[in-house]
Amino acid sequence: MKSDDPMWEEFRPLWTDLQAAGSRVFVAGGYGLFLKQHWLLSHRDHPVVIAPENWLDITPRVTKDLDIIIGLELLASRSAQGVIAQAMARNQFEVVEENPRWQFQKRVASGQKILVDFHSELPKSENKHLALDKLRVKHKPSLGEGGIHGRQNPEAAGSELHPFQFQTDGIAILVPNPVTWSLMKLIAARDRKRRADDAARDEEYRTFHREHALKHARDVARVVAMTTRAERDRAVEVVDVVRQEPAFSDVVDACDQIFLRDQAWGADIAARMWRAEDWKLIRSILTDWFRQFARECSKYIHCLTLPPNVPPPSLLEMRSADLL
Repeated sequence: MKSDDPMWEEFRPLWTDLQAAGSRVFVAGGYGLFLKQHWLLSHRDHPVVIAPENWLDITPRVTKDLDIIIGLELLASRSAQGVIAQAMARNQFEVVEENPRWQFQKRVASGQKILVDFHSELPKSENKHLALDKLRVKHKPSLGEGGIHGRQNPEAAGSELHPFQFQTDGIAILVPNPVTWSLMKLIAARDRKRRADDAARDEEYRTFHREHALKHARDVARVVAMTTRAERDRAVEVVDVVRQEPAFSDVVDACDQIFLRDQAWGADIAARMWRAEDWKLIRSILTDWFRQFARECSKYIHCLTLPPNVPPPSLLEMRSADLL
């Protein structure tokens, strides 16, 4: 594929095999961003929030990790599970023992490891074919080595809404919408920063997590910068869904801490990667997605008198009625 993508030769056959399980498989994380950015660089006529020629650093970030979002219906399907498990075995990925069935690894010729993490949102209702433990979403009954698990990731909510699809070397790639992608990256940055601030740990540990916190923060800005016009138009619909998730309030707070409040710890680092006017636009979009919607919606709903068991109006309903 590309000389600067050492992952492609491992990713391509695995991704092709995983697609046979169903359409609800998305590549997220740093590698998903890498693939989308490469595609945009070769399709300059595709309008995005920040045109690639205006990026101060246009070099895609290389990674050796794969973050795959698996739809709940695939986890609940014995046949889809079998396809996924066979794909991992066929491509010589082995289970990481300390993270059974949701994390896999493969040693490549260079001696390095490629890690694959499977992520899943939480079920919104009871499903007789799904079981949850403290960390994982699993098939019920257990499929043993014939299946995989999804690491619980509440921030993956809404991943099925308006995914972005593009072709690379004849392979259809699916990545999540930018709102869901930002949810995941914001919480990842927050969690890493908390570990970095743990005074009880040694400096090596804290430095490692500090670097990863900043990496995720920079990735949030890249997610927004690469948002297409169509994705931006549909963002209100995605926010309308994910704002109802328990994790949304955590994301709003994380976005404030990292980017939006005075002396936010991630703002200065991320801002160095963009022209001043472009960074202002990125922050404005994050505000619209994660601060302004939440505040306006909460303010309006607080003033409503609703009958018992009647849910509050959605963002789309409020905006269509010119209430926001």
